[in-house]
Amino acid sequence: MIHQANKCINVFGARSKKSFVFLFSKRKKQRDFVRFLKVLKMRWGKVLLFIDGAPGHKGALVKAFLRANRKTFRLVRFPSYTPELNPVEQCWMPGRRKLANRLVKTLPTMKYHLCNVFNNPKNMPKMFHYLSD
Repeated sequence: MIHQANKCINVFGARSKKSFVFLFSKRKKQRDFVRFLKVLKMRWGKVLLFIDGAPGHKGALVKAFLRANRKTFRLVRFPSYTPELNPVEQCWMPGRRKLANRLVKTLPTMKYHLCNVFNNPKNMPKMFHYLSD
């Protein structure tokens, strides 16, 4: 979450071996999470998604969407208070470094810088080397 003049932007993110998919959102609500799940469905087809216990990741809207798409999604929840187990947490570091000690005057400018970082595969942590043959 990034704050600037009482405005903030949140980012949903998911990793595969080759890509990072992200979606900006004003709030991390169920409706926004379902919108992110739709992006993942279009991008990858079938998805095994590890999620934390954030309130936006659970509730009636999310359950209804997952029920309707049970052949597409499998969700696994991380134990509470274990961000170190979530590999997506490592993906936020390059974005934080890019924005550190920088005055960003508008949210669109911030999104621009974050998109450049997140879309550059060189900035993403090498997390999947253990899956290689």
